[in-house]
Amino acid sequence: MDSLTRTSTKVPGLRNKVMVDMDQLAALSDALRSSIPADIQEAREILRQKESMVNQAHLEARRIKEGARQEQTARLDDTEIKRQSELKADKVHQDALQKAQEITQDAQRRAYKIVEDAEELSNTRLEGANQYARETLFELEERLSTVLGQVRRGIDTLGIQVETKVPS
Repeated sequence: MDSLTRTSTKVPGLRNKVMVDMDQLAALSDALRSSIPADIQEAREILRQKESMVNQAHLEARRIKEGARQEQTARLDDTEIKRQSELKADKVHQDALQKAQEITQDAQRRAYKIVEDAEELSNTRLEGANQYARETLFELEERLSTVLGQVRRGIDTLGIQVETKVPS
């Protein structure tokens, strides 16, 4: 365009009006027409690329946001699972302690009962043994008494015979 303006001639009396060579103007017009669509096409391509980048950025932002939301949910779920697990572990521990205490108390009751039964059986057997010993000793005393009576009669019988034979 600059060359067209430089090569044009001024028309006298028509303020700032010039005459232009028609062939040069047509060539310049053709060049502008052919370059404008290329420039417009290039600008449109740039706009499409810009929109594509913006869309990709939006998609990436959504993906990152969704990933963060899922991670947050997973962490909350993990925290909740951990909390529930700790509560269950505490409950199981408390139940186990209570059960152990019940078992210990039951074992102590059984042990006391066994000791009590053993003492009772021991006392019964001791009483039985003492009774048997008394009965046996009374029976022995009776036998000894009988034997002693026989011995005494024998001595007495011998004593009478000795006195009758020995004159005094």
